[in-house]
This record gives sequence, C-alpha cells and structure tokens, in this order.
Amino acid sequence: MRLLDDYDPDKRPIVMIHGLGGSQLAWAQLSNEIRSDPELRACFQVWHVLYHANAPTLALRRRVQRYLDGAWSALDPEGGAAARSGIVLIGHSLGGVVARMLCVESGDALWSTAFTVPPQTVQANTADGTDIESVFRFQPYPGVSRAIFMAAPHKGSPNADLWLGRLFRALVGGRSPEIQSLSRFARDHPDMVNEALRVTYQQARVNSISTLQVSQPIRRAGESLMPVAGIDYHTIAAFLPDWEPASDGAVPLSSALLPGAASTLVLKSGHDVYDHDQAVAEVLRILREDLIERGSGSTEAPRKSTAVG
Repeated sequence: MRLLDDYDPDKRPIVMIHGLGGSQLAWAQLSNEIRSDPELRACFQVWHVLYHANAPTLALRRRVQRYLDGAWSALDPEGGAAARSGIVLIGHSLGGVVARMLCVESGDALWSTAFTVPPQTVQANTADGTDIESVFRFQPYPGVSRAIFMAAPHKGSPNADLWLGRLFRALVGGRSPEIQSLSRFARDHPDMVNEALRVTYQQARVNSISTLQVSQPIRRAGESLMPVAGIDYHTIAAFLPDWEPASDGAVPLSSALLPGAASTLVLKSGHDVYDHDQAVAEVLRILREDLIERGSGSTEAPRKSTAVG
C-alpha cells in the first residue's frame, strides 16, 4: 500500500487498484487531478494498492483486504479515525473485479460452487481450512461507501481463452500460497471438492487469468454478487469503433456494464480508459457528487445518468 501524502486521520481514502499487468503509474493522471483540486484534496487522500496479479481473483481480494487491514493497523491502531468511514474504491480491469468483491457479501454462493462439504468440515480436515474459507466466504470491507469500476470484466473476458492467455496461465499463479493450500486440500480430500474444479485445484492450475475465463465456474458464481445496500457503484466502460461485438480490445462492453449502477459512462477508447480525459473528469464528478451527498461540497446538484461519450 502506498499513500501519496502523509496520512490524515480526517481525510477519507480513495483506494485505487490497478489491473492485470498494471502498476500504480496507471493512476498518475487521475491522482494528480484529485490532489490538485482544493475541494477534493481537503476531503480525500489517495492510496495506491500495489500487488502481484499472480493469484485468482478471490485470493487477490483477500490480499487487498489484508493490505488495507495492515495499513489501518499501522496508521490507526485504536480504530477511531474518521478516515475509516466513507472509503472510495476505484478499480481498473481486474482491479475493478477485485474492488467489486470488496463490496459484496459472498454468502455460500462461491463456497458451494467449489466444495461439496460445509466450511467446518474443511477446517476439521486440514490446517489450511481457515485460509481456504477466507478466500471463498467474506463480507464487504468495513467503511466502503462508494466504488468506481473502470473497464472491469465482471462477466469475464474472451481474451483469457486466447493463446496468449493460455501462455500466461501456464506461467503465473501456481506458486501463490493460496493456491498451494487449495491444491494440498484437493489432493488429500478429492471428494470434498466439486468435480468440475477438482483436477484444476489439485494441479494448481488456477490464477488471475484463468479466473477471468467466461466459463470458469467460480467466476460465473461470483458474477451475480452485487455491492450491498449502502455502497453506491459507478461504471466507466469503453469500446473501440468497428469492433464487433463491442469491446475496448480486452474487455467486452457487455462484461463491463453492471445493472443498478448509480451512473454509467461509455467512452470511445481502448482498455487504458483510466488515461482518458473524459473518464478522469467523470471520476472527479462522482467524487464531488459524493461530497454534496455528505454535505461537505458545493451546492451544485448531483447527476445520476447513463451516457455515451
């Protein structure tokens, strides 16, 4: 976790999560615009999540949760800072899916897709049981009140099935500790793992790219999980002219759009929509709207809409 300025216990964090193969540099323009706006800078502080995208989406969600927990433990050990309330998540591409997973209540939807037994049975049969359960069963991250998803493949991406995707699937993920725990359990207790995933887990053939495959069972189960009440979410998506079906070159437009969004902006752009001036302006608009709703911004009326730019 990287804070762009000294921690302020009274400013709300904007937590930015980059995409697969990305880095904090993706957020340079947006971060600079936020920090140069006196109204926004007075109320928000920018945090960048730094992570290696070498694990499945759910494992990455747990990692980001732990990074946030670690930051709060160091910055606010007593847990009383105003900054813990009203967190804004911004995620691009895979980071957008991770951000959505930080806003949802999983229930048993993911667990029952992966396993044939309840969590307590897994815990009773392996030392890794608690870690495994925390990957598949979770609550919304405390304090999050708003999320912005940018070019996020919520319904998967066909690119994960292409030859380049297959190559990278073979190179990343298998050594991550989360997958090693899962692999040990699947080898030791194959009947407790659903047949559709058993061999994949046993051979540790699951990672950030494979979990973006359109047909991947866990991804499909997670597709229906929406941010809980109290977390407003916004979509910024893109498409390239003459692409059919509509796509930004990496994520189909249909995969990036979510029902129930407080606002949706669709741009003519490639996948690097975070660098698009209109996308940056839209994020600033959403943040100002947030301030108005909380009574700490200007009196200009907020706008909730769907637009194509």
